Amino acid sequence: MIRTFLQKDLQYVIEAHIRIYRDEYNYDDSFAEFITHAVNSFGCSGNHATEMLWVMELDQTASLLR
Repeated sequence: MIRTFLQKDLQYVIEAHIRIYRDEYNYDDSFAEFITHAVNSFGCSGNHATEMLWVMELDQTASLLR
């Protein structure tokens, strides 16, 4: 099932981005700081009428669509 994000998904999104970009592109810890700030900003003050994050659930387990 593909659904819009829930606030509880934000930490998963952060962790998934850090893991994917570290493993696939060799990004360092400075990216972790950047993505943590960006995702938290989106969660707190993003314009959710025009910006959206989609999450795919398999067996009720979230998976980031990229």
